[in-house]
Amino acid sequence: MKIEQQESIVSSVQSEVADKSEKDEINFEENKKRFLSIDLFRGLAIVGMVFVNILTEFDNTPSWSKHAVDYGLTYVDLIAPFFIFAISLTYKMSFDSTLKREGYVKTYTKFVTRYGALVGFGFIGTLSIFTNEGIKFSWGVLQAIGYAGIFTLFFILLPRIVRFVIGIGTLVGYQFILNISVEVEGAMMTLADLNLLDEHGGVIGGIGYAALMLTGTAIIDDFREKRKLPILVSGVVFSAIGTTIHYIWKFKGVPLYGGLSKERMTVSYVFLTLGLGAVLFWLIWYLFDKKEITKGKSKILQPYGRNSLFLYLLHPLFILFAILYLPESSHAALVMFVAAVNVAILWLLAFVLDRKKIYIVI
Repeated sequence: MKIEQQESIVSSVQSEVADKSEKDEINFEENKKRFLSIDLFRGLAIVGMVFVNILTEFDNTPSWSKHAVDYGLTYVDLIAPFFIFAISLTYKMSFDSTLKREGYVKTYTKFVTRYGALVGFGFIGTLSIFTNEGIKFSWGVLQAIGYAGIFTLFFILLPRIVRFVIGIGTLVGYQFILNISVEVEGAMMTLADLNLLDEHGGVIGGIGYAALMLTGTAIIDDFREKRKLPILVSGVVFSAIGTTIHYIWKFKGVPLYGGLSKERMTVSYVFLTLGLGAVLFWLIWYLFDKKEITKGKSKILQPYGRNSLFLYLLHPLFILFAILYLPESSHAALVMFVAAVNVAILWLLAFVLDRKKIYIVI
């Protein structure tokens, strides 16, 4: 009788252990799940980068396919902030996973190295040499990403609401910073005017991108564990705030430098692009992850998204080739065709890498 009871107890314990093991395995598989929407959003940003960065190099490209001059907004002005928002989609998840696996020192070292390298690549990629001015470094998207990534790293362990408050507080402070006057080569100008002299707002404008990424991590947090509706709500609210600030500035003149301007990297521009990025991402998630309209696969944008950063680092070569074999005065239709061909060639490379399960990370 006692032996039977012991056997029964042992059997019960083994059964519980097996159930727990099975549940742990299921949870592990769920945590490994790769959301199609994240790859699609990244892929869309890369396709946009490749396409418009070629168009902007030629004289006859219509104004609606180039960055707005000073104040204004075209679809081209949405792509860089969308790409930064795409990084914020997995920033928290990536950091937490690395932290559990490698500990604090290695995790922080890895993230600082990663984003520091992007700043370095950006300066190398935007290097210009002038015989009468020496060496000049301009400010590009890679520097903005690296800058934003390191800034976000300081706060990523803080609770979601604290990161949100710091992100918004940074934008409020940044609005005042834009009004500060400085002397440049004997002339007085505000920092907002100084932003205008460099692509993507320069070092000062990088504060706007940094706040965008940090606030993005607060909106998304760990995407696997959070409800998705707040992403849509946040996107609508931020879009409305950005639009409202722009029109108050337009009709009332306040706040100074309050209008939508990618060139000046204004606060209204950051709010609007952050909001539109969140809305677009939620729509992609709803269609492709929630409703699964493509059954969890996409051969068009998904390969781009799985090697997004590598493809972005590679795409300047495609711009260089386009510049070499097309004159600057080429017809807009021809330029758009070449841009589309380059997008297709880059997709073929992305598709091959994906088929071979080669994913290049920094």
